[in-house]
Amino acid sequence: MALVAASIHVPSPGDVESALSQSCSAVEDGADIIEWRIDAWPGMDGAADAVAILVNDASVPSILTVRSVSEGGDFDGSADEIAQLLEVLGSTGTCPRYIDLEAPMWLESEPLRMAWKAMGEDTGLILSRHDMLGRPGDLLRAVAEMSSIEEAAVIKIAWRARSARDSIEAFDVLRTRAKPTIALCMGEAGLPTRVLAGREGAFLSFAAGTGGPTAPGQCSVRELVSRYRFRELDAETAVYCILGDPVSHSISPIVQNSGFADAGFNGVFMPLPVAPGWESFKATVGVLLADSGFRLRGLCITLPHKEHALRFVKEAGGTISEIAQRAGAVNTIIVDEEGGLSADNTDAPAIVETLGLDPPGSRIAVLGAGGAARAAVAGLVEAGARVDIFNRTPQRAQALVEAMDDHMCTLGDLDELTGYDVILNTTSVGMEGGPDPEGNPIECLGLPGWMLEEASVVYECVYAPRNTPLVEAARAVGTTVVTGDMMFLAQARRQFHAWTGLEPPFESWRQLID
Repeated sequence: MALVAASIHVPSPGDVESALSQSCSAVEDGADIIEWRIDAWPGMDGAADAVAILVNDASVPSILTVRSVSEGGDFDGSADEIAQLLEVLGSTGTCPRYIDLEAPMWLESEPLRMAWKAMGEDTGLILSRHDMLGRPGDLLRAVAEMSSIEEAAVIKIAWRARSARDSIEAFDVLRTRAKPTIALCMGEAGLPTRVLAGREGAFLSFAAGTGGPTAPGQCSVRELVSRYRFRELDAETAVYCILGDPVSHSISPIVQNSGFADAGFNGVFMPLPVAPGWESFKATVGVLLADSGFRLRGLCITLPHKEHALRFVKEAGGTISEIAQRAGAVNTIIVDEEGGLSADNTDAPAIVETLGLDPPGSRIAVLGAGGAARAAVAGLVEAGARVDIFNRTPQRAQALVEAMDDHMCTLGDLDELTGYDVILNTTSVGMEGGPDPEGNPIECLGLPGWMLEEASVVYECVYAPRNTPLVEAARAVGTTVVTGDMMFLAQARRQFHAWTGLEPPFESWRQLID
């Protein structure tokens, strides 16, 4: 069983008590071992007493780490300084369960090797290498060289992930390991290597203590153990991901993982950033599908990839639902046991369901012309509403109108504006982490503020934050508002059922995001 290591940054010897308090919280959240990161200390002279307190007073075993600047840490001293610290620790009988030493230092410093050996058999060696820029060009050779060093009880290789391919390569390292191994990818794109580390046979996975992450992309111990159910994942676990840019704001992992846990479903849901563009999307999905051990069984697609998802499934010869075909956009992909693909758009029926009035005969102004807009327009026109499209790029709005090919869908005209029953925002304006989080799409599109007063309903598709500038402006003039969380839950329910065949705990979800 892989361990969960809480990595705790100790800024100075004077912060020992605070660090121990953090370790208690981490253990309560599920940590099995604590990594003490002391590389920011001003020097190793006199550090032994503080280290002894950390190691001896912790309620679980410890890893002692002094990470160099060249490998992403704060230590700019020499290997000999670390050797002197280990010599003093050994003489006092303070023996952390493991010492993490960087492979270049180990190989170049005889005093460091001798100091570690003098500590005795109770302290194991984690031999590590980190690349903060990207995949090491000599990845396989580096792993083989570290594995060949007899003294190393565990080897660790970590690098900054640039795409999903990095995670798959890390899994390949674990699957072909010659001895206990830690293989992690840093950054947002590397989250699968942390969540699935145990399933793939890693010695441990690192998570952040309550003081925050010590490496890019670390989730908290609580998130790893509780949200992602780290200890329950196995070779049969089905994997689901939300793909987009950005995805860090998404509450889909919180909701879907909660649903899996409540239903007793053996699945896990993770966010995975994918850079804009067809080639990025195609490469990411392709590499995840090609790795049978990853067990990808479904995807949630968010901006800017909903149209790319439709193209991908088409080119793969998959099945596309009628509403997704009409919308020209996909937000849900189901992967069967043989790798076959089915695509749907759960946004369209979710918007109609939560609109707040009957669509037939209603006049609706849709703001935006991307994938979310396509879904909204397709669903609303099918339900009998009259829709006008407003977008910063008129050509894109015109393309959407032409794609719908329905007299109930037309291009909005700024020179001939009248009142609308519903103002529906599908743009990313106002979204946390988006290009214009403080913006109001009404203003961005050059529309008059009186449209909000005339409307019966203002519908906001953005759910993070719930109270966007548009929502606040609509409430200020007394207009009824449908916030993005309503649409989110309605479409998430359909996704959950499509992936699992089960009904989600909808009321629990409501309470979870309130």
